[in-house]
Amino acid sequence: MNIVMALLALGFLIFIHELGHFWAARATGVRVDEFAVGFGPSIIKHQRNGVLYRLNWIPLGGYVKMYGEDNPEAAAAPDNFNNRPVGARILVIVAGVIMNIVGAFLILALLFNLYGAPTSELFISNVQPDRPGAVAGLQAGDQIKWVEGAELKSPVDFNTAVQNHSDKPLSIGVLRDGARVDLTVTPQMNVEENRPMIGVGLQQKTSFVKPGNFVDNTAYAFKNTGELTAMTFDGFKKLVTGAVSFKEIGGPVEIIRITGQASDNGVPHYMYIVALLSVNLAVLNILPFPALDGGRLVFLLIEWVRRGKRIPVEREASINFIGILFLLTLMVVVTFKDVFHIFSK
Repeated sequence: MNIVMALLALGFLIFIHELGHFWAARATGVRVDEFAVGFGPSIIKHQRNGVLYRLNWIPLGGYVKMYGEDNPEAAAAPDNFNNRPVGARILVIVAGVIMNIVGAFLILALLFNLYGAPTSELFISNVQPDRPGAVAGLQAGDQIKWVEGAELKSPVDFNTAVQNHSDKPLSIGVLRDGARVDLTVTPQMNVEENRPMIGVGLQQKTSFVKPGNFVDNTAYAFKNTGELTAMTFDGFKKLVTGAVSFKEIGGPVEIIRITGQASDNGVPHYMYIVALLSVNLAVLNILPFPALDGGRLVFLLIEWVRRGKRIPVEREASINFIGILFLLTLMVVVTFKDVFHIFSK
């Protein structure tokens, strides 16, 4: 059942992303020939008002096929995608990303008003002998509440503090049997992980608490959407700079596992993960990489800067094709890694 819930979440996020492209195309006068969720052979297809709607078997993406999109020489018709003003085409390209951000906000607003906002508590689940955590006196069951004298607001803040204190003392305050205990730990660089670590296992427990009334809850949802977006951008930045290990990248299998697990934990957890995935999908797509929306946006911005002189279609298509091959290869590698990780447990 959790796999079904995970696929429903992915399908929904892909749908609203492509719906953004679809609405923007129609609003700017671009003819849409196909609207598809998924790739491969069709499960269901329906023709209406000149548009072929398809639900396909492989739920790893989708597309909106627009008239003349890949061939500006197809016709001089005004509803040819490439014959629309560059501003209109930019809107069509970024509309999917906008829809995913808006979708995340709406999910969070509904979640916060029905169940509350997630509040996470961080606990030590295990302590490795002779590692910095054990030397400092950390014990299994300790709740990490303070870091460098400030109250811990998010488990991410603790991980960031550890990363920033390689071979430097880090003050930690924990709750142990209801009493505060202050300790000092010195993270040490782990050669295999290529990052500072203290040798403890962490367990995150999440509860949901309403921030206030409808206005407060909705405002907090807006703020939280921005925070999740900034956090996701920071995650991709760390991946590029090598601050995050490749081992921490999750592919489709890991996404399905996490989303399915969240559905088992209840509706609030499921809704929050779907919102987080929607933000991740938006950020991933806006990255300036060939074949992604961000890559296509770069070509349009170049055309705008050059006052309508675009890069030859053949060259743009070749660059996008290389990008697609890279992304497919990465997806296969990450999928094998995820499967191996599951079976090696």
